[in-house]
Amino acid sequence: MTTQMRLFLPTSGKVTPIHTIIMVQLLEKSRYGYEILRNLRDDFEGVWTPKTGTVYPALNALVNKGLIEKETIEDRTYYNLTDSGRLLMDEMSEYVAEYILFNTRFIDSTVKQLPADFIQQVFYKIYSSGVEEILPEATIVEAIREIPNTSLAITLLEGRRKVLQQKIELVERNLHELSE
Repeated sequence: MTTQMRLFLPTSGKVTPIHTIIMVQLLEKSRYGYEILRNLRDDFEGVWTPKTGTVYPALNALVNKGLIEKETIEDRTYYNLTDSGRLLMDEMSEYVAEYILFNTRFIDSTVKQLPADFIQQVFYKIYSSGVEEILPEATIVEAIREIPNTSLAITLLEGRRKVLQQKIELVERNLHELSE
């Protein structure tokens, strides 16, 4: 990974973030348009409500760019990655890792700099939204479970356990201090 974060997609204008999250859904299997839309609505619930007027033009743009193709089976149009689309997604794996790391640091840096009254507003809004965790640990753990290299998956899960134990200790210590 680079030490300089690429804040924009490394695709020379080929795809947008919307295109990317659609293509991610097609990495493992073909999907039909409404299935993609429904998955996006589920994944972004409470944050963004994707509309057909966003998803279907994005699908058409990806077809026009030769990154996905469509096939009609039993009156339903399925989309899947082309070889070019798969190659692009392979190239983007480093970017995705960098982006996740950047966002983790962004949250850390931002929260550290916020004044207490602003922190109160921000965290109350997050709490009120019903979102139980800022970083989706269950999603991360499930993704690690899917790694084909079992030895690597175990190593990564052991690392997550260590981090989570440290977080629990930190929370317990602060709860104890505030309760005194």
